[in-house]
Amino acid sequence: MKRKAFDLTFLILISISLQVLMFEIWGRFSPDDKPNVFESINGEHFDPALLRIRTVSRFTKYCDSLYGHSDIAPADSGKYASIVSRVLRDRFYHGYSYYRLGENSLAYLFAPFFNWKLSAIVIPNDILKRPNAACSQQSIVGMEVFRSKGFSVRSVTFFADGYGGHFCFEANYSNKWHFFDPDMEPKLSLMIANGFPSGYELVQNDSLLRKLYFRDDKEYIEKLFASYSYRPINKFPAPKARVYQYITKYLTYSLWLWFSLIYFMISRKLVFTRKQEICAELQDSLVPEIRAQQTI
Repeated sequence: MKRKAFDLTFLILISISLQVLMFEIWGRFSPDDKPNVFESINGEHFDPALLRIRTVSRFTKYCDSLYGHSDIAPADSGKYASIVSRVLRDRFYHGYSYYRLGENSLAYLFAPFFNWKLSAIVIPNDILKRPNAACSQQSIVGMEVFRSKGFSVRSVTFFADGYGGHFCFEANYSNKWHFFDPDMEPKLSLMIANGFPSGYELVQNDSLLRKLYFRDDKEYIEKLFASYSYRPINKFPAPKARVYQYITKYLTYSLWLWFSLIYFMISRKLVFTRKQEICAELQDSLVPEIRAQQTI
């Protein structure tokens, strides 16, 4: 009875994990959803043609093609940064992207048991599979692009009571830090004209800050930037979520195999133990005293 329950339990676990694998394979080969967006939403820039950029390496190659070379001349760091900023703005429209069934299914299924935010995508190449991304997700992609080109980066976080939070990043070149906000999209021409000033410089210049964020509520912008803080340099902003998503991504494809191996190993051990018990019983039956007692 116990062996039947054991077999049934593992049969169910292996079956479920195989179904998860089938969801993943189906999601990989099924056509992507077409983004139901316009090229400009409330002043937000979005170019559907850039949806072909689905990895960080493709992103950098596209920026390299606009720049004209894969190696950046030190004097052209600002020029290359403006290219990355423009492409990043046009690649996404605002909106959190989360894993779902068929796309890291276990990250989606397990997140409610730990923290629902863990299903919000933080792996850069997975973020680039979607047309939409939140401020933190767009910044993660931007940071990875700059890092891949040899720039130091750091994330900038904001939180204004009554308004909520925001997430941006800075890149270091020409011996100073430069601020990028691909999600809220401050006026790009003005950012370029001012050499992409740092967040600290923007906080010190209220007039420039208001001009850059002319589409947004002035009180909101002022309170938001008054709360800015920097994260460590060249540190991934969501390390725990990234580890969770890589582990679940791996297990989504391999969990059925692990359950099968565990079942096989335990089954062998149970069979071996049972054989030992049978051998011990047979040996005992061959001992004269025991055999005599059995015949009486």
